[in-house]
Amino acid sequence: MNCLMIEALRRSIWGCSMGALMMEVLRNRRNQSLLVFFIALALYPLLLVDRPYFIWVAIMCNFFAVLVVNWDILLGYGNLLSFAHTGLLAVGAYSSVMLVNQIQIPPVIGMFSGSVIAAAMGLVLGWICLRLRGIYLALATWGFSGIVQRILIAEYYVTGGLKGFPTSFLLPVSSFTAPIYYYYVSLLILFLCVLVMFRLINSRYGLLLTAMGNDEEALASLGVNVTWLKVSLFTVSSFWIGLAGAFYSHLLGYVSPAIADFSTMMVTVMAATIVGGLGTFFGPLLGIFIIYPLTEIIRVFGGANQQLILIIVILVFIKFFRNGLGGLVKTLTYKRY
Repeated sequence: MNCLMIEALRRSIWGCSMGALMMEVLRNRRNQSLLVFFIALALYPLLLVDRPYFIWVAIMCNFFAVLVVNWDILLGYGNLLSFAHTGLLAVGAYSSVMLVNQIQIPPVIGMFSGSVIAAAMGLVLGWICLRLRGIYLALATWGFSGIVQRILIAEYYVTGGLKGFPTSFLLPVSSFTAPIYYYYVSLLILFLCVLVMFRLINSRYGLLLTAMGNDEEALASLGVNVTWLKVSLFTVSSFWIGLAGAFYSHLLGYVSPAIADFSTMMVTVMAATIVGGLGTFFGPLLGIFIIYPLTEIIRVFGGANQQLILIIVILVFIKFFRNGLGGLVKTLTYKRY
């Protein structure tokens, strides 16, 4: 059964050409809307070339969107409440930075290497933790992220401690002088992530994930190795999270333990996913392009109040709009037709 699941995963991601993937995306109106969304994102910075601040906000939206898509698939489809995102971000970021600084490899290769190391860490972590469920899984993965951050702070001579250390920018030009180039790199990463995950969800493997999220015991009774299904999903998700972390470090030309901070990273991911609509795939994408600009607007109230406002937004949507904006749009569409 493990071999069959691996083959299903391989076919889900690589079993068709890029052209076939695009044709699949264009089959219905919802997917056409997604394509229009990406076209709008591609044109956005051309209208704001002389306003670098807004381009930086869009770069951060793309960065968080990669995290949001993967957290939505873990929880919304697989029913896996994981808080390992921040720890895996740090693994990808620090792995890439150390390889680039110590071995002098190009940052692009360092980014890919960091994402592979994060995927390997996700595989090990998944094999250890994903036999747990619910709150126990959440606590175990939260503990992992906390341990990673404490190690980064404590091992000063290796990691630079709280101060971190500088690294090379991803491109020959700095992101502070030419952010538009970094914007398109972030958009490319987001586009590839969405395309691969879309293919994954709309496949036999995706059906198994949805079935696992609905009734794990019933799926296991049919002979499916649920543990391996969880581990494989966690590994694929860890790859993209690690890639996002590596990109973030070479975007800033600097890395520090702040990348593993739960309050600044994970709360934003949770808010965007819940506001957009858990388990709707496209809803969380919309959510992060609402939530992150909102965090920039309310930043003037201070960090603590910023987190408080986000938590209030999360509670309001859990209470009154449980399916988020994605579910609300779907409901209004059904009523119309």
